[in-house]
Amino acid sequence: MSDVLFIYPNILEIPVHPAFDKYERLMRDFAEARDLIGLAWTTIVPPTAILSLSAFLRENGISTSLLDLTIECFNGENRDKVLISSLRKENPKIVAVSGMEDCFLSDLYNIAQIVKRYDENIAVVTGGVSATTRDLEILRNSSVDFVIRSEGETPLLALSNALIQNEDFEEINGISFLKDDRIIQTEDRSFADLNALPFPDRDNYPLSRLYSINGGVDLVYGSRGCPFNCSFCNAPSFWKRKWRCREPKNIVEELTILEDLGAKIVHIYDLNFGTNKKWVEDICREIRRENLDIVWDCELALVDFDKSFLKVLYDGNCRGAFCGIEAVSQSVLDSVNKSYKIQDLMRYLGNAKDAGIRVDGGYVFGLPEDNLLGMETMTKLACRLLEEDLVETPAPFLFVPFKGTEIGDNLERHGIEIVNNNTDEWHFFPPNPLASTKYASAEEVHREWVNCIININNILESKLSR
Repeated sequence: MSDVLFIYPNILEIPVHPAFDKYERLMRDFAEARDLIGLAWTTIVPPTAILSLSAFLRENGISTSLLDLTIECFNGENRDKVLISSLRKENPKIVAVSGMEDCFLSDLYNIAQIVKRYDENIAVVTGGVSATTRDLEILRNSSVDFVIRSEGETPLLALSNALIQNEDFEEINGISFLKDDRIIQTEDRSFADLNALPFPDRDNYPLSRLYSINGGVDLVYGSRGCPFNCSFCNAPSFWKRKWRCREPKNIVEELTILEDLGAKIVHIYDLNFGTNKKWVEDICREIRRENLDIVWDCELALVDFDKSFLKVLYDGNCRGAFCGIEAVSQSVLDSVNKSYKIQDLMRYLGNAKDAGIRVDGGYVFGLPEDNLLGMETMTKLACRLLEEDLVETPAPFLFVPFKGTEIGDNLERHGIEIVNNNTDEWHFFPPNPLASTKYASAEEVHREWVNCIININNILESKLSR
């Protein structure tokens, strides 16, 4: 039995375009053939954010349990039966469901309904980026009782204690709820001290089963937030452009634990790992001091692809880095507040290749200032960089005008028309068009994005056959 049952949706049920389905299979084969460790390796990873919440509650005397529907339904098990079985076993007072992504909203609503049919007295709570930006919509249109806004540990602890002890919750900062048909949004809560948080609750998660599926890939968060202001990203509004970090020794201690647990690859999942170079240097120095064998990758801004910094990363066991290339036009890059100059791209990528850091490169199709010619040029660039091994994992994303982003909250100003409001498809690899740009229809954007993936698939098949 547990006070709080955490639930993570089944990501394998998210509808994706068939070309992307093939891309994923090819990239996994390519990753194994090339010893890549980045995005190509797997999309099935631990829900580390939920594990962190669970650990924080347990440290403060609240019993928790974890249900990852991706793992539990991996072999075709029925989602509803798995959920009911877990409710019977745990008899929770609170069910906390991830609301991190828009494409999880349908699952969130369905899970909330099942929980309420099982026992209407169970409180259903959600949180995360999507839930924070859509709290009014969620509370109006579902059986969800509470939305935790922004960072979750402290408000979830306060809310859980209040609900378990039947105490008043209306003064708890950082939550939204419905009262007398009126939505109450309490004041925002200040961010937590990351060094005071316990390590994620991997003891109560089926980690060995996950590793058997994904080859031993795990996630670590060394910092939270990002100081940049990219207009297509929801981090600026969610994290208020503040960046906070854990102590290097604390991070390396977690890496040591993961190595002992059998992890082979770790994604350091920070929004921008290169924000503080001295901090990164200290982490890499500590990794060398502990003689860790585990390899890892991170996300960097292209302006961080400096030869000396890349050498520091490599010496600390970093073997991959994701970067946002985003577009081939400087005017498009400038329009979304990207911080690099397109003429420097080849030099940055060459630096990474020379340093032994394999690059995952993100390309975004459908930014507001994109036109069809620019997107066709980007397809050619993505293929060229893959052929030349400068970007070994090309990641073509379809632009999504998420709420909480500067663009998504100001569609008319940016000349965007949304043609698909099915949130199941509000992710980077949808089967159908989502939105237009100022100069291209939603159908044209989607068609060129699919064309890019098909061309990448052809190159991957050719490389794998050599």
